[in-house]
Amino acid sequence: MNRASGGMKIPLTNALVVLMVISFLFQQIIPGYEDALIFYSDRALFDPWRFFTANFAHVNILHLFVNVYSLYVIGNALETRIKSPDLLRILFLGSALIYLEQWIGYSFDLSAYGISSYAVGLGASGGTSALLAAAWLWIPEEKVRVFFIPAKIKHLAMLFFAFEIMMFAIGNTTTAHDAHLLGGLFGLLYAKYIAGGRR
Repeated sequence: MNRASGGMKIPLTNALVVLMVISFLFQQIIPGYEDALIFYSDRALFDPWRFFTANFAHVNILHLFVNVYSLYVIGNALETRIKSPDLLRILFLGSALIYLEQWIGYSFDLSAYGISSYAVGLGASGGTSALLAAAWLWIPEEKVRVFFIPAKIKHLAMLFFAFEIMMFAIGNTTTAHDAHLLGGLFGLLYAKYIAGGRR
């Protein structure tokens, strides 16, 4: 944790994790809260904020845990190496891109080509996939702890994206593996061509 004049500065990653947890609690206790956040393909053009607010809604506690833990591990590793605006752009634009894909798939019925056609979307997994891919390019040798087990970023990324490719090829799962792959592609492109010279 970095020290700032007048007190302690909370890492941006940790602040985002706390916001996602609080938002999930609000989902449970505030009627209509979840409906105001999640992405609906048929409302995308009329409620464009949903491309971003859907990051703060999750299906259940397991969905929340996977996303916030991934964000906590990868985001904190990246945060010491990149600027905060880049972290936010990768996270939120990575997620927005997968919701855009879902809108295109739903609107034009591209499911026959393996493109998602979900009418509803929520969660930050597209953004966390983008962060992992960017970290793979920027800090491949960096070691992080996953459930107390040390692992290099490059090994985590290789395992994760190999699994996603395999599951996408198999198809017929309840997880949007194509969205994770698209988020990862965005993270790589952003890290190499957009923010590569600003670290």
